[in-house]
Amino acid sequence: MSSRRPGSALIVLLLLSTLAVAGALAYQAQSAARSHRATAENVLRDYATFASWELTRLARRELNAVLGSQLARLAMSCHGPNTLPDLIQLRHAKDG
Repeated sequence: MSSRRPGSALIVLLLLSTLAVAGALAYQAQSAARSHRATAENVLRDYATFASWELTRLARRELNAVLGSQLARLAMSCHGPNTLPDLIQLRHAKDG
């Protein structure tokens, strides 16, 4: 007579298959975590790129507005509203 019970082989098989399923689920969880991290990094990189572009666009617009108004004021003070001074006249105005 065998020292093992007849159902012990089935229990061992079920425990081994449970261990295999748990291992497969752990691998899938790790893979999903890597995928989520990569996705989050890509989203953050895209957001940073967009934020940089938007900041550059707004700064350029603000700089154009300030410089445009200053140049217009300079043009008005040098020659009147309908003419723009040439570079030599601007230099004399600046030095004067």
